[in-house]
Amino acid sequence: MLYALPRERLDSWLKDLSRKFELFVPVSEEGFGPYKGRLYLEGKTRLSTKEFFLPWREPYLRFEARPGAFPEPIEIQNKERVIFGVRPCDAKGITLIEKVFAEDGPFRKRREKTFLIGLMCREPGSQCFGWAMGLDPYAGEGLDLLVIERSSSWLVQEINPRGRILLDDSFQEASEEEARALEAEREAFHHKYAVSPALEKLKNVTLLKLYEAPFWEELALPCINCGTCTFLCPTCYCFDVQDEVVGEKGVRLRLPDACMFELYSRHASGHNPRRSPVARFRNRFLHKFKYFLDSYGEPLCVGCGRCIEECPAGVNLWDVIRAMSEV
Repeated sequence: MLYALPRERLDSWLKDLSRKFELFVPVSEEGFGPYKGRLYLEGKTRLSTKEFFLPWREPYLRFEARPGAFPEPIEIQNKERVIFGVRPCDAKGITLIEKVFAEDGPFRKRREKTFLIGLMCREPGSQCFGWAMGLDPYAGEGLDLLVIERSSSWLVQEINPRGRILLDDSFQEASEEEARALEAEREAFHHKYAVSPALEKLKNVTLLKLYEAPFWEELALPCINCGTCTFLCPTCYCFDVQDEVVGEKGVRLRLPDACMFELYSRHASGHNPRRSPVARFRNRFLHKFKYFLDSYGEPLCVGCGRCIEECPAGVNLWDVIRAMSEV
């Protein structure tokens, strides 16, 4: 179902949603925050919506550091919430993480209680390449509603039937003319942008051949293993579990981690199968474009371009993809 909302009614709709749900919106170029009347709609945010499902600090249980004490699980008390302004690439990223975290209790509870309202980009960013990774932004995968900007209105595409409860009387069914124009826009997009043939090539190349390829040393040379790409990536989900203890009381936490760090793969014995920066660099890209691709039929990448934009060493993901696909 396709609806139309007058442009001037957007704020009143969001205010109404904020009275019924916890409402988060893009508030600046950096990321999302509670809705307080301010919106940043100029492009994707630096931080994706991943943090709403895999928080930066997630307590699991409390315990007392003394013999005989039993740990106490920490229950998640999430209210129903709405996240408005989610870019289609970031919503797709959540669906990819969900393939791995489907049975993870905290992730599943957050996913069930969160409505995602997408916002179509006006134009692809200079470093965006979602279509090359198989992303169809008009499909709105992972979203409940998809909002498309027009000069006099906002078109709202129903992606998931549960998204209907977010609509109010301000919405009217879109006209046939608006629906035809949107379909023509979608066809033009697919005519202009196509899935990268590199993905099919990567499906057919053997893992051992990729692992032993001679280009890893050269491509990894600029990388400083800072982890910026992994923390900003909307699909990276590596984590660590730590205990914080003060006196006799402690809490067990899940925290984001990065496979680019030396400590991440270090065993308790001290042995590290990925001791060198090259080994960690290779593992990151094999995971995204080979291991995950072979397991789930699609890459662990949505083409948002954040890793290219923010890398302090100037590593270009496409240089790696091309090299991997031409082995």
